[in-house]
Amino acid sequence: MAGKPIITKVGRELAQEWHVSKFGYKFDFYGDEWQLDGSITIRFRRLREIDPVTEMGFKKSLCRYAEELSAHHTKNVFERFNKYFEFTNDATITVDGLVNYRASLTSDKEHQLGGLKAFLIAWIDLGFEGIDSEIAKFLEKIRLRGNRKGDAVRSACPDSGALTHNEMGALISWAANAFTENKLSLCEYAYFLSLALTGRRGVQICAMRGSDLIVREDSNGNDYVVNCPRAKQRGTGFRGVFSQLPINEDLFLMLKNQWESSVDKVEKAIGAKLPHKDKEEVPIFIELGRVGSLCGYDDFVNRMKSTPDYLHLSIGSANILLREVSKKNTARSERTGDYIYFFARRFRYTKGTNLARRGITGVSLAAVLDHSDTQNVGVYTENTEEAAEQINEIMAPALAPLAQAFAGKLIASERDAIRANDPHSRIRNSNANGLGNCGTHAFCASGYRACYTCNNFQPWLDGHHEEVLETVLDERKRQESAGVSKFVIQASDRLLLAVQQVIQICKQVKAEGKKLLEVNNG
Repeated sequence: MAGKPIITKVGRELAQEWHVSKFGYKFDFYGDEWQLDGSITIRFRRLREIDPVTEMGFKKSLCRYAEELSAHHTKNVFERFNKYFEFTNDATITVDGLVNYRASLTSDKEHQLGGLKAFLIAWIDLGFEGIDSEIAKFLEKIRLRGNRKGDAVRSACPDSGALTHNEMGALISWAANAFTENKLSLCEYAYFLSLALTGRRGVQICAMRGSDLIVREDSNGNDYVVNCPRAKQRGTGFRGVFSQLPINEDLFLMLKNQWESSVDKVEKAIGAKLPHKDKEEVPIFIELGRVGSLCGYDDFVNRMKSTPDYLHLSIGSANILLREVSKKNTARSERTGDYIYFFARRFRYTKGTNLARRGITGVSLAAVLDHSDTQNVGVYTENTEEAAEQINEIMAPALAPLAQAFAGKLIASERDAIRANDPHSRIRNSNANGLGNCGTHAFCASGYRACYTCNNFQPWLDGHHEEVLETVLDERKRQESAGVSKFVIQASDRLLLAVQQVIQICKQVKAEGKKLLEVNNG
């Protein structure tokens, strides 16, 4: 369970274990009712009688959803789980039951199994009791019809597969902003970024050491590589086989900083400075409890030789780490309007799907996903129309409020800005027309377009935001006419949504006379 549960009484009937929902409501895990927000309550008296072990695993997994996702989404999962057992009349979840349940759904209702599919896979990944791991293999192979176009926008329809280009961008932007605001620790941000950008398994990220970070220099500049330990290779031990994985400079520096932090913690624990050769063998992500048990340099050396994985972050601790990131996440999907739910396997789905759409298939795709052969590559790829659909001028206004791409705070004018008396804080577009103010003194060379997704941006109520919108749309039209790849055009999706959102907020404030404090507080 998340955090340290508060047990106030002994015994299953009298036990209390308090958790906090995404909306800040406390609920008792063992209670008959979970109040998740001001209007939604889950009542477990309505749950059909099922196997007690299955019920406990279900409640543990649902508790995670309640902590990390909206109350509406959590209730949807509860209802769909209950419907499954109402139909099958089984006591446990089985492949046969899922096959029969799917067959009972009409084409326009099949998407409902998608929400249950995502939940069941997450349940298995979390390692809770009550569900067979073989269920995941079955679910990963099936392809379900999506909701009717537009329904996924109007309702909180869960998505069990690959993240869209914009959803991934939303997560990366949110995480970067959360890290700069100290809402995410260095360890949390580095681990999340490693999973999101590499598509590697969590166990592979946890197995990396400082020696795996490589910088290669050539006439064109620096080339950053991570020597990533392979997983699921027969006949090889811990860190027995590696594959080189090119990464960008940002991820490289983040991993290097995390590794240096780990070295510092090890040196403090043993009370001595490590030689350079030993420093390189320190894991990038460490198990803090075990580091604290070290009794000096010799103990460190012996541990690394006898139990080489001892100081590495365990997969259980890694799951807890990622769960804490998910609980803090406020990035929303443009398809559902709900918080984006993620787990390590979902980033692999996304990586595989994006590569497949770019024409990388077969052995090449298997190599990128670190598979020894191609037989299971299809599990990590999908080709759904809604996931590949490019955001355009018509769709952007409808999706903007759901995506919540704008991360800053609207102000009436420059006099309300954090740096009101600093002319260097003014943000202007390419026509030298004012847009707003920058709320930080940090150096930035990204240009005014990047401001709309930055948490330090303070757009003016009467800023020339429509001009920015016209510039972005004209650029996208020129790119489309020139035959530019849709993946290049998609790079401006999140910017387009953010500008649209600012414009809509400004119109709403002016039309309804709302106070900006109310708008900025949601």
